[in-house]
Amino acid sequence: MNLTNANYFEDTHYMSVSSYKLFKHCENKGLKGFGTPSKDMLVGSYVDAYVEGTLSEFCAEHPEIISSQGKTKGELKAEFKKAVEVCDFIDHDKVLQQFLSGEKQVIMTGEITDVPFKIKMDSYSPKIAINDLKVMYTITDSRGNYIDFISKWGYDLQLACYQEIVFQNTGDRLPVYICAVTKENPINSAVINIPQVVLDRALYSVQADLSHYYDVRRGIVLPKGCGLCAECISKREKTPIISMIDIMEGGY
Repeated sequence: MNLTNANYFEDTHYMSVSSYKLFKHCENKGLKGFGTPSKDMLVGSYVDAYVEGTLSEFCAEHPEIISSQGKTKGELKAEFKKAVEVCDFIDHDKVLQQFLSGEKQVIMTGEITDVPFKIKMDSYSPKIAINDLKVMYTITDSRGNYIDFISKWGYDLQLACYQEIVFQNTGDRLPVYICAVTKENPINSAVINIPQVVLDRALYSVQADLSHYYDVRRGIVLPKGCGLCAECISKREKTPIISMIDIMEGGY
């Protein structure tokens, strides 16, 4: 299949960072696939669509972002009004404008450990950099110190795969950056370079189990559930008997 923006998310031949992270969380969840996007995900997608110039199409595809009753009927719901503020912030920040000025939503395919793999980049500047926009709740702790949200949410895995697939297609191993903008008041922001040593370690982590997850998806290997997520609980045949010690030690 020739991947385009129209069929990218319908494709099931290629693995992606998103599908990999689902399987990493739980193999049963990975088989089920993506559910309905959360409000937080839609806010991020709203900003993505604005930056790439496809906001009208996004709004048409997601009427749920518009209030349908009361005094605000026909207006954007409150959380998406914040997204408008974020978009305006990006428009007026010269650093973010520079880093997000590359080609938008560029699709490439390749292989990781012989598994067909696809990527879709927010902002790709050939021979210069790969830049990814993230709309976060916060990027600092209560004291204002920056926190490592990149490892927490697997963004290092994402950008490592992006870098590898771009390298396979172009021969260029480009630097990668996270362009983070928050939904706080006031809006906070940072452009964060991910060191190559972190990317190498993240790619190695993906390589370690990607083939297994691909075999699970193809039905070659039976899935092993985590036993804790909603998908696993829905498949549970009997109530588990557990020890309080396991709970205290974080086993459940």
